[in-house]
Order: sequence, then structure tokens, then C-alpha cells
Amino acid sequence: MGKISVRDLVELRYLQATPLAGMSGLDRRVSWAHVSDAFDPWNWLDPGDLVLTCGYIVPEEPHDQVRFVEKLAEAGLSGLVIGEDKRCPTISTEMLEAADRAEFPLIKGAHSVGFAQYVRFVAVANAKEENQSFTKIARVHGEVMASLREELAGTEFVDRLSNVVNCTLQVVDPDLWESLVPGGGTPGLEWKNAYDEEVRRSSGRAPFVMNLTVDDKVALAMPIPSERSACLIAFPDGETKPPLAVLHQIAAACALEIGRVDATVERYRRSGAGLLNDALVGRFDPVVLTELFRERRLQGDLRVLAIDGRPDAIDKLARSWLIRRIPFLFGEIGQVAVAVVRSEDVPTSVLEERTALERWRAGLSDTFSDTGNLGDAVRQARWALETINPESTALVPYGQGSPTFLPRTLAESKLTADRVLGPLMDYDRDQGTELVRTLQTYLECDRSPSRTAELLYIHTQTVNYRMARVQELTGRSMRSTGDVSELWFALRALALSQTVQ
Repeated sequence: MGKISVRDLVELRYLQATPLAGMSGLDRRVSWAHVSDAFDPWNWLDPGDLVLTCGYIVPEEPHDQVRFVEKLAEAGLSGLVIGEDKRCPTISTEMLEAADRAEFPLIKGAHSVGFAQYVRFVAVANAKEENQSFTKIARVHGEVMASLREELAGTEFVDRLSNVVNCTLQVVDPDLWESLVPGGGTPGLEWKNAYDEEVRRSSGRAPFVMNLTVDDKVALAMPIPSERSACLIAFPDGETKPPLAVLHQIAAACALEIGRVDATVERYRRSGAGLLNDALVGRFDPVVLTELFRERRLQGDLRVLAIDGRPDAIDKLARSWLIRRIPFLFGEIGQVAVAVVRSEDVPTSVLEERTALERWRAGLSDTFSDTGNLGDAVRQARWALETINPESTALVPYGQGSPTFLPRTLAESKLTADRVLGPLMDYDRDQGTELVRTLQTYLECDRSPSRTAELLYIHTQTVNYRMARVQELTGRSMRSTGDVSELWFALRALALSQTVQ
């Protein structure tokens, strides 16, 4: 805390400061003086800071003024100086009484004295105190350099930063309430509720700092400047809260750590995607594939998860698994994300919670332990995904649903595709043509030859020729609604029966 008190300022005749209420708190120490135009200054300033305002941040209603004073006092601010200004509402008796109860000084500032006078006096008086903050900031920078040299693990780096400010620090995703550094902890859900409430009070945006209180415990929450949603939670080890200037530097340092973890996730995902793709196209001997899975700790009962969701939600899931040291493979088949995980690591109940949170569609395969069954598991997961309405949010295990109007199993799906599209597939294989693809595009374009030609980069006459060949080989007519429907469902069944498109 600062060397001077509110009383010292009041007794300086040239400041012409007049106490209005909270006189029993005049011995509060002042570490800095801030001119504030924030309606919630407790979320932006340090304990011990003196708030200087022309008064328009003071609420109009008496009961709101009472809460305003209580929040200032709870945040440990040293006092409130209100300048003479027509924008300042009438200071109610209730506000003065609240200041007396909280022993929080309310000071009337003279119109002829600028706030800069307060700032200069406090700055000179507390120069040594500020030097201590600069020393701590230098220590933060030193820890950042050390982490780069020594390649510290995420938790070790955060622990070293904790020692600088005598706090327990945790780096979390405020939306998912998960740690953003490997091995890091997460505050209890009661702290998330406190965090969300403060954000709500700040019009839905996290301010520079938030003072959180749960029962008799306090914490500071500060946004971390990162591409993803991130927050630093600081739990003081004693009665003294860390200087906000130092905490801000720590938040910036944590942003670097988050970026480092992001790079690790990306490397892990890329290598896993390559392995998964090679495995699905049969490039590995079964013994070799099993060993590669073992090296990634993918042993025992495994499951495949197929997800149709936002890319950022998929990224968060991969990051969450890596931080929790859950082994996985993540790849893509078309527009669907496909993951391989151990059953014991990702229970169905956890996946259901994540699905509801991210509002995606997901299919889950049966368990398997032999890597030779990987292709079947991928087909099962994708089949389960197709059973979900595109407008819905759900997680469906294989066997618990069936696509509308489509076969009930993968085996039936393959039989349906072979029965209707078999002649086309045989012709494409023998002649090197693309009749199946042309049919798919033609139907997706509502049977428009010109739009189909544009998408396939061919002439309209070529489309007409191919469609005539399709009708000849399948015995179905594009003029028959029944035949068109049968061809469309056969194409969907074909897609479901294939592992890789």
C-alpha cells in the first residue's frame, strides 16, 4: 500500500478537499490516484487506488448509489473524490450513510483544483512503491525468457509466475471453464458462476479486471490477450492483492504460453491426421499399425467419434484432450471431423455434455481393440452421425438410430447402393468415367444441366450425354419422381457405406 493516507490529502489545504462521509476511513492508504469514467471502477483499479471523478459515473437512484459505494469498498479502493460538476447526480443521504457504514471516504473536490494535483502528489509520495511493481514486472519478463530457454512445462511456468505475485494462478477458458495449459487446474464451478455474473453486470463483456468473491474467498479475474477466449484467475495467498500492472504483464506472458500450446496441438493433430488417413487407405501392415497406435498410447478399447460441427469447436476439443493428456487421432473425411480415442478417457456422458455445449451433431462407434477394425468403426460413427437430423444437436451411438428412409445397417446400406448404383459403379471402374459423381452433382443441383456443368467444369451437352447413360444403365428415368428418389437415397446409402470419400 501507499505511504500516504486519504487524511493526508484532506489535510493538504491547497487541494481544498472536503470530506462528506466515511470519515472513520480517512486512514486508508492511497497507492495511486486514477481519474475514472468507468461505471464499474472496481473492475479496473487496484486495491488502494483513489477514484477521481466528475460525478457522472455515480448512479442516479439512492439504492444504486448505496451498492456503488459498497462495491468500491469491497474492492479495497481507498476513497472517492467527486468534483463539482453539473453532471453529478444529487448525493443521497442513503449513499452518505452507506459510506459511513463501510468506513469508505467520500470527498468533495473543489472546482478550482484539477485532478492532476492529486495524481502528482500521490505519485511523488509513492515513488518507491511503484519501483517495487517495476521490479516484479522485470521478474515476469525474466520468467518468460527462462521458459523459452528451459522449455518449461505449462504448469511449471505458471507456478513460477505465481511466486512473483504470491498468488495461485490458473489459466482457463471462461466459456468451457477448462484449463488452457497442460496439467493446469480449474477453479470450482462456483467461481465460474461468480465470473459469469460479473460479466453480465458489465454488459456482457469482461472488463480489465474483475473482483470475484465466493463465500469468504476472493480472486481477481483478468482477460488474457489471445486469439481464443482466455482468462487469468489469481487467488492471493494472503490478504494483499497483486498490483494490476504486474498482473497485466503476467496475463500477457500467459498469452505466449497459450500460443505455444496451440502450436503443440497443431503439430499433434497434423501427425495424427496423417496416420489416420494412411491407416484408412491401407498403407500399413496390421502389425506396424498396431505399433504406431501403441506409440500414441491408443491401446485397449477404442472408439471413433464423427463430428459435424464448427471448426473452432473441434479445435477446442482437440486442445482440451491434449491438455488433459488424453491420446487421440483427429482427421477429416469430407466435411466431417473423425477422432479415435480410448473409451475410458472419454465417457459417453462427457461427450453428451460437450455436444450440448457446442451444439454439434456427433456419431459414436462401437468399441474395438484390433486396429484392423478401424475402418468399420469409422463407418459406424459416420452412419450414426447420418441418423441425426441436420438441424438437430445430438450424440448418437451406433445402433441407436437409423437415417430416415435409409437402410438400418451398414451391410444393408451397401446392398442398397449395389442394387441401384451397381451398374454405374462397374461402368465407372471399367471405363474410367464419372457417372456416379455426375449423378450426385446433377441431383444436388436440382437436375439443372447448366449448374451441373459449371460445377464439374464440363460442357452442358456432356452432362446431358452422361445423364442419358445413367438412365440407360440403371433403368431409372429422371422424369419419374419415384426413380429420382430411389437414386438419391441410393447415393446417400453409398456415401454411408464408404470409409473415405
